[in-house]
Amino acid sequence: MSTIHRRQLLQALGIGAGAFLLPSVLSPRKAFAAAPSRSYVFCYFRGAWDILLSLDPRDPSVFTEARKAETKIELAWDQIPNAYPRTIIQPGGSNIPLGPVMGGIAPHYEKMCVVNGISMDTVAHEVGRRYFITGLPPRGTAAAGSAVPSRIAAQQGDLLPFPNLVMGAETYNDTGSAFASGLTVNSVTDLITALTDGPEAPSGNVRARLDEHRAAHPLCDPSRNDRRGLLSLFQGSQQKARQLVSSGLSSKFQFLSNTDSEMMGLASRYGINNQGGGLASIQAQAAMAFQALKYELAQCVTVELARDLDTHDATWADEHPAQLSAAFDALGQLVTDLESTPDPSRGGTLLDHTTIVCYSEFSRTGLLNSRGGRDHSLTGSALLLGAGVPGNKVVGRSSDVGLGPQPINPNTGEVQDGGTFITPTLVIASLMEQAGYDTTKLRAQGLPCLMV
Repeated sequence: MSTIHRRQLLQALGIGAGAFLLPSVLSPRKAFAAAPSRSYVFCYFRGAWDILLSLDPRDPSVFTEARKAETKIELAWDQIPNAYPRTIIQPGGSNIPLGPVMGGIAPHYEKMCVVNGISMDTVAHEVGRRYFITGLPPRGTAAAGSAVPSRIAAQQGDLLPFPNLVMGAETYNDTGSAFASGLTVNSVTDLITALTDGPEAPSGNVRARLDEHRAAHPLCDPSRNDRRGLLSLFQGSQQKARQLVSSGLSSKFQFLSNTDSEMMGLASRYGINNQGGGLASIQAQAAMAFQALKYELAQCVTVELARDLDTHDATWADEHPAQLSAAFDALGQLVTDLESTPDPSRGGTLLDHTTIVCYSEFSRTGLLNSRGGRDHSLTGSALLLGAGVPGNKVVGRSSDVGLGPQPINPNTGEVQDGGTFITPTLVIASLMEQAGYDTTKLRAQGLPCLMV
């Protein structure tokens, strides 16, 4: 979709530039009901991550090249750039072994829970992706039901300007609550557009007269024309948009500004620049998530923290570690910022009230293929951080032969013969149940080992 078409769509929906039909007398914080009890950041790692490099590594002194025919596991850490260690990363006090690319997130082990040995039941990208996005196995390749952020926002209520902000991932909504649909942007520039008046917007006396007229005539014959609530929804969207534009929140996302000290600080901490993708980069997305929570713009934020992970050839050795390392560096900075920033409405810090969920379609094979890359594996992993997460804990583990899913004791998370196989449904059900949300549509109960 081109930029001009997107702007037109936002204008038509009353969400972005040009939505000027109703007066604005309230700031965003006062205009909405209350801060949600829990905020969420969903981080998508596109292309299927290598869990041996990241969440489910193995001891290189045990899983050697000489034993790969026996273990069906080939670390190949000697092939990745020298910038990465050749050993497991595990700070003192940590119960979580991490792969060579996870130095950026390792210091936050006390707030982390790694979920390994997830049974994905697919090696198709679109199926694995939609399985985690919705928490339900797709019907063929079609997503089943709503995206998890839509489910959560629908149950929380329409509390903040954008209940469900999405960048770089798919989103779905069949909850019946229109406000829970994801507002999808392709870059931070799109978000700024949605928070800014366009060049065609009226100003001065013209705007004042329009505001007065719309205030006096909010609906035309509502009993006949608003039977399905469409006009009321449109009116509410226009009012929300006017309030947002008037709030000046767009200035909080101008990460390339060289005059605003806050923006310059963000650009420095996250490494945002014109050479690295600018306002569409993964670094800008992480900063966007932080600002959206800090300034109470969104309840759920979805970002794409890694791209191009589908490395089936020798590019794996260079590209895969670089992509994952950059993503975990950005994630580490996001966690640092959330942990050090007071929550304006709920007390404590932002991280005290924010759950972060990191996922990919599935993982990659334990052995390199004939082209020097890794193919698709049925096993998956997830990384959980923050509020409601059992900290400094690993739940589940893939097998030591071929990295296959293994059943666990649902109470302890330890591998157990005859136990429960972890699925994306159970991971999502655990997160929602722990926070008090209804999981009926997931048709599953959460795992006690994932709830605190």
